[in-house]
Amino acid sequence: MTEKKQSRRKAIEAHLPGIEGIEEKLASVESVDDFFGRDGIFARLFADTLEHLMEAELTEQLGYEKHAAKGRNSGNSRNGTRGRKLRTSNGETPIRIPRDRNGEYQPKVLERYAKNTNELEEKIIGMYARGMSTRDIQDMLG
Repeated sequence: MTEKKQSRRKAIEAHLPGIEGIEEKLASVESVDDFFGRDGIFARLFADTLEHLMEAELTEQLGYEKHAAKGRNSGNSRNGTRGRKLRTSNGETPIRIPRDRNGEYQPKVLERYAKNTNELEEKIIGMYARGMSTRDIQDMLG
């Protein structure tokens, strides 16, 4: 594995929630909705993971870690985040997408204006291929 890939993997692993954090969330579960609901554990874990992946991509593009002195007066730096709602099989999930001052950051993990996950699109195509009408699919997802 190249040095660049190793540093990217370390950055991603540093941002992912640890086993203790996941266990703590699982211990607070009282119903199935706590797992799969709109604000359930899996929806939040998906959103957190996606946000951390994008932060790691931005770190790689800029060439320095968040809050590092190396980034001062570098010509381009982090510029907060912007919110977006992403439609998943669990409903809409709010995510925060990092920005840079020059507007050069283009997430690779999530296309710039994507609103749906591929998973949802694949399910819709699968339902259509099995003979469901578009109206039935719309009612089901509605």
